[in-house]
Amino acid sequence: MIRSISRGLAVLRAMNARMHSTLADLHRDTGLPKPTVFRILETLRDEGYVREVDARGSYQLTGKVRDLSDGCSERLLIVDAAIPCMIRATRRIKWPLGLSTLDGDRMAVRYSTMPYSPLAYLPTTYGRRHPMTQSSVGLAYLAFCSEPERRFLLPEGASAELQAILDTTRTRGYAVRQPTAEWESATCAVPVAEDGELLAVLSMTTFGSTMTRDFLDRHIPILQQTAAEILAAHAPLRHADQADEGPSAPLPASASISSGE
Repeated sequence: MIRSISRGLAVLRAMNARMHSTLADLHRDTGLPKPTVFRILETLRDEGYVREVDARGSYQLTGKVRDLSDGCSERLLIVDAAIPCMIRATRRIKWPLGLSTLDGDRMAVRYSTMPYSPLAYLPTTYGRRHPMTQSSVGLAYLAFCSEPERRFLLPEGASAELQAILDTTRTRGYAVRQPTAEWESATCAVPVAEDGELLAVLSMTTFGSTMTRDFLDRHIPILQQTAAEILAAHAPLRHADQADEGPSAPLPASASISSGE
């Protein structure tokens, strides 16, 4: 076994478990000496797999980690594009935003601005996976994805109640999860779609009592504007990525805040 590679992979695995990681976090998670962790981080940063996200010494994986696996899709590029847009929006409205993409049969939170929100009591919801029919991000995805994908995600079809919710979500342009108890949070979510392809879902979580009709009327346009900014930032990344891959082969003729987003 090559110990240096094993140690580097241990750091990558630990970083993948949270949105931001400090030297102390990685030392604790991996059991590696801090000087070793620091050298690994510096190497990963020089190679473009890690970026330093603030002056407090926090590090985060970049979209380049997708190069390490053929199974990774370009959806990681949407996260790179979204981060500055989401941070700007949270600094403006104070509420935390989340970006989620499909992960199997659930929605996974790929980025959260909770560390930048004075109204969030959790450090982050990064990495959490939400059910499709019981979360705003899942409902938004089901409402705006393609019909073949929806049939795949709902093999037994949608109940009359769920279909009504999806129809309403599609008509008004966003999904809402209201609290079922007084102490629970509420979340609204909008699609991030480009040329008919649903890339991600952008959500905002608030205290349950805050998610009123007036609140939605004021904040949904901000979410939709942020989604448009994400797509604008994503376009050059996507085009550069496609240029790097070269021409594709022709296709055949006949493809404060809880975590319940």
